[in-house]
Amino acid sequence: MSEDKDPYLGKWLNNDLTPQELEQLKKSEEFEDYEKIVKGLEYFHAPSFDEEKSLATTLQKLQHQQKGKVIRLKPLLYVISAAASVLLILGLFFNKVTYTADRGTQLAIILPDDSKVDLNAGSSLTYNRFFWSKNRVVTLEGEGLFTVKTGDNFVVSTDSGIIEVLGTVFNVKSRVSVFEVVCYEGKVRVGTNQNEEEIIQKGEGVLLKNGTLNKRSISESEPLWKRGESLFLSTPLHQVLDELERQYDVTFTRDNIDGNKLFSGGFVHNNISIALEAVFVPMNIEYVVNGSNIKLANK
Repeated sequence: MSEDKDPYLGKWLNNDLTPQELEQLKKSEEFEDYEKIVKGLEYFHAPSFDEEKSLATTLQKLQHQQKGKVIRLKPLLYVISAAASVLLILGLFFNKVTYTADRGTQLAIILPDDSKVDLNAGSSLTYNRFFWSKNRVVTLEGEGLFTVKTGDNFVVSTDSGIIEVLGTVFNVKSRVSVFEVVCYEGKVRVGTNQNEEEIIQKGEGVLLKNGTLNKRSISESEPLWKRGESLFLSTPLHQVLDELERQYDVTFTRDNIDGNKLFSGGFVHNNISIALEAVFVPMNIEYVVNGSNIKLANK
């Protein structure tokens, strides 16, 4: 079942139907079956098994038990039908939505509870399509600015750590070798894979460095990338190049430079010529632009 084919069903599962829409759905022939499925899912927990393998094992046991006897086809069909129904329910329950901001683009997302996420370039966000009100959990790869509606606990899961909030505005940056969270409104709890934990409030941020969360004060009202800028302080050059590639959808040939040299400065996101000069002139690096490929070399 897809939301595109049955929008009322998707909205009903998220408790988003108007009274008029709910009445219309209740009049459908399938509504009683929908209710049974949802009631059954209240007792259902995420499986830690391979559904196809489990089904094959069950059928094998059934056939073994019937060895030497006449196997009646109808009961076996019932088993297969029931197993197929379970797989259908699993598919419904774990159906996920993924949004991706490609290189050189940004993307605004409205979640089912009207929370908002702005994705920076080269980032993606994933969440379960159904039962959102009971499971406000998203997975972030990259960087995003979250404006979360007040409600049950809201969780952002990343490769480096977990962020938990109730309702607030915060930015999460989870890139290779970088994990940073900044709070612009409210309060958030940040936990890492190394069991480090910090609670930060409006005007505070944390940066993961050498396995430790380092707290700092901030004065900005929003992340710089929302204003079309990137700023770095003693940052390895390879991370700066990665961000340039994301913002301008270019590729650097960087074999002839030292990517570990530290860079302090920034660049704008709307003019690649100015951005390249801002980074490479102070670093004494020559660059040759050939379409979307840029070759780098030391002067």
